[in-house]
Amino acid sequence: MIKKLLSSFFITCLLHPALGQFHWQQMQPVYPTGPSSNTIQFSIANDHVIWANSWLDNGRVAFTKSVDAGSSWQVVPLVFQVTDNSFSVTDFQAVSENVAFLGTKYQANIGHGRLFKTKDGGMTWNLIKNFDTVVDMIHFWDALTGVVVCLPDMSPMGAKKIEIFRTSDGGATWIAKGGILLTASKPNQIPRYIHDNHNDSFWFGSSDGEIIKTNDKGATWTVTQTLYDSAHYEYGTKSLGYFQITGNNSAIYSDYNDGKLYKTSDGFATEQYVGNPGFGRQTYLEKIPNTDILIATGGPFNPGSVQGSKYSTDGGATWHSIGTAGRIFVKSAGLNMTFAHGWDGSGGWFDYWRIVKLGGGLPTSPGTPGTPGTPGQPGTGPAQPPTTPEEFHFGIYPVPTLDYLYFNSERDPIDFTVWDSAGRLILTGNTVEGKLDVSYFQKGVYHIKVRHEGQDYIKKFIKR
Repeated sequence: MIKKLLSSFFITCLLHPALGQFHWQQMQPVYPTGPSSNTIQFSIANDHVIWANSWLDNGRVAFTKSVDAGSSWQVVPLVFQVTDNSFSVTDFQAVSENVAFLGTKYQANIGHGRLFKTKDGGMTWNLIKNFDTVVDMIHFWDALTGVVVCLPDMSPMGAKKIEIFRTSDGGATWIAKGGILLTASKPNQIPRYIHDNHNDSFWFGSSDGEIIKTNDKGATWTVTQTLYDSAHYEYGTKSLGYFQITGNNSAIYSDYNDGKLYKTSDGFATEQYVGNPGFGRQTYLEKIPNTDILIATGGPFNPGSVQGSKYSTDGGATWHSIGTAGRIFVKSAGLNMTFAHGWDGSGGWFDYWRIVKLGGGLPTSPGTPGTPGTPGQPGTGPAQPPTTPEEFHFGIYPVPTLDYLYFNSERDPIDFTVWDSAGRLILTGNTVEGKLDVSYFQKGVYHIKVRHEGQDYIKKFIKR
């Protein structure tokens, strides 16, 4: 009997990881053809909306989406269809529950591209732009402002440089920003599928190891030759891997072939070694916004790759395991909106296309209790709110809360630290638009500390 109880307890622990430990949860997207784990692309629109698509045959694309951070999925009844045997999807991005963009390729022997847009949640798709070369990447900051990156025009009269086009009116008009205008970029190279966006920035790598970037929503572009000879998929060279933008001129990135991490603070002119998550070739990176958490993953399908996922809270110097199943293309819009493609080897090739979501949180450890102070002297425990008026004031609401904690303050973002009632560190980061997502916290009492000009301000809140 005791043996059975212990066995049951062990299985329960495996199926229900405790909060405070990161783990992956498989999503169950539903398409017009029925439930399917075969999702080719997903796109996170905001802190609660995610879209996904599945490519069918003969130019058909099915869509699904979730408006509650992946808890449930809504089928988009319409199946997008183009009559072209060489049609394929090259990129996909959703910017809201209703607006999304679809980059496609057609006429394989010529290599043209098209951009489609929906404004009604995928019920109708309108062609908004034909491109002379293949659409390789799309990025939109909102429903109006975005860029499309295309392959070079290699025709006799073409510039033979990567093409970039920008719109600020939702695709009605376009301005060329690439091609011959990229004077510092070498000809006869192509964009590689390594790119990142952060605030107003969008950067991508080229086949010759260049970083082509904008920090002003595509209005102006610069080209920097990195210390790498190539980017993505190149054997036998020093090849640039996936990266995360950390500032207008700084980033953390991997060597594509060995997975070691480096950082730059001067736009890739120089680099500094950071650490090694241990996944080898084609290591994927993603920084969870408004936290110090960096996620690294590896897939099982590439020679020299090690499958699994890890996290770091010290900029990539040290790493802690999340799991050993393969995870790729990890993307995040916050702690409660971090997704990846999953692969555990049980479903063949299509198992690679499962969507998984990061759950749980940072492992917790008991805090160090303070020592009591003598009368008239402060103790060494947590700082208390000031008893005298200050110029800086902040409040939190609602208390108790179920999902979001809102800040009433003149400052945003606000740097914060959260502890539970036992003094265990739960989370550090900064607010986004004056709010903090606590939906994944366990029920209980928490303390949040804000530091301003050397002074600690502490508030208590209850998670229902």
